[in-house]
Amino acid sequence: MRVLGVIRLSRETEATTSPARQREVIERWANAHGHTIAGWAEDLGVSASVDPWERPELGPWLRGERGPFDALACWRVDRLARRVLHFAKLIEWSDTTRRALVSVTEGFDLSTPMGRTFAQIVAVLAQGELDAIRERTKGSYEHLTRHGRHRGGFVPMGYRPVPNPDGAGYVLDIDSEAAEVVREIVRRILDGASVNSVCADLNRRGVPTSLDVQRIRAGKEPKGARWRVGNLARLLRSETLRGYLVTKDGRPVVDDAGRRVRRAEPILSGDEWSALQRELDDRADNRKPRPRVNAALLLRVAYCGVCGDRPMYVYPGRSRRYYRCSSKAVGGVGCINGGASAEWLEAYVEAEFLRRLGHFEIKRRVFIAGESHAEEIAETGAALGRLVERLEKIPSGGAAEAAVLARMAEHEQHLGVLRAMPETPDRWVDEPTGETYADVWARNPEGRRDLLREAGVRVYVEREAGRRGNDPDVCFDLGVFDDPEAQRLAEIAAEEAM
Repeated sequence: MRVLGVIRLSRETEATTSPARQREVIERWANAHGHTIAGWAEDLGVSASVDPWERPELGPWLRGERGPFDALACWRVDRLARRVLHFAKLIEWSDTTRRALVSVTEGFDLSTPMGRTFAQIVAVLAQGELDAIRERTKGSYEHLTRHGRHRGGFVPMGYRPVPNPDGAGYVLDIDSEAAEVVREIVRRILDGASVNSVCADLNRRGVPTSLDVQRIRAGKEPKGARWRVGNLARLLRSETLRGYLVTKDGRPVVDDAGRRVRRAEPILSGDEWSALQRELDDRADNRKPRPRVNAALLLRVAYCGVCGDRPMYVYPGRSRRYYRCSSKAVGGVGCINGGASAEWLEAYVEAEFLRRLGHFEIKRRVFIAGESHAEEIAETGAALGRLVERLEKIPSGGAAEAAVLARMAEHEQHLGVLRAMPETPDRWVDEPTGETYADVWARNPEGRRDLLREAGVRVYVEREAGRRGNDPDVCFDLGVFDDPEAQRLAEIAAEEAM
């Protein structure tokens, strides 16, 4: 008889149930009865609750997509199924296909009524064990959740699990590299970039997603997962960026006292979070015009010198590209500014940018979260108010009143602790990168527009309409570099003093 050996394991933690042990027992049984092994269906890391027809290895055999076999043999029936419904489906499949089902250690024979009864009893017990495991897992999950500890599994983008300094288990801490990616994304969204364009740029640069970050952290090969608009949009809306614990559908998780559970320091400050949500709300409600897709070097760097606050866009001419005020596309505005050759203006800005700022070292702004308890104080106060309302509706002198009063006392005590704790503001610090603007300009041609914008450079272009043969007037606004020469001399003096 040709035997298909079935091996399944949720987690390889015990030697007595290891894949090697299961294989050895099945082979010994087959040899003792003169059977041959036709193949193996080995599903590792697969839960017992998964339908056998849906398992990666066993499923194709059951669906007839692999070679022929006469019997299906497993170490124990719970390797096949732990749900009575799934087991009944296997028995029906066995009757229909005239293939045997064998548990080599439990020794039931489905060809007899007693064997069927015994197998069904075993399946019921297996499902009971599965349900008990789920209840224990759920209880442990809820305990860890309410105490702000990391419960394993998926780690939100920007964080990493670290040993709990105050006890057993793990907690989440900010991952500086991944958090900087999140802050870069937020800055670009607030600067007008679309979620789609940010995703495309991250994929082009090969920036790892949250899943790949976890694989790299675990010493595994990244799968090259791509950034997707829907996933990034959910990340930008998730309060995990503020360190809060939320459910899968985004609802807040609260502890036994009714307060929101914060399990990590925030990646975004309160002001940044509010600004990001306003920006996304405006886009969702079409209250804010979306930026034009334009790959020009000076997009939102070149501005009209007449209108002042209107950006200039590149338009195709008969023989050359040129920048012109965006109001030209809006009827009735009537800007009198002329256009400027894109080739000339981009070359001019490049030369001036490198001459004025190329020698400066690029500083990376790093957010340092402060310590503020205002939000938790407000939440605790609100929870206390709800308890006061509840106290007014219940009979006095009973157990319910005593429970509410005890909880109110806990809130009062917690408020006293919060109000006594120090408050420090959020701040940003500038860290050196070791590269100058000229270095990055030469190294990353595709990132030059972002480099100009991050440096705060704006150029205001003015040219009399209809004037030919002369270059336009260009005024540089150097943003944070109001006086680059004075800053350069100060840096030289500081170096000489060391």
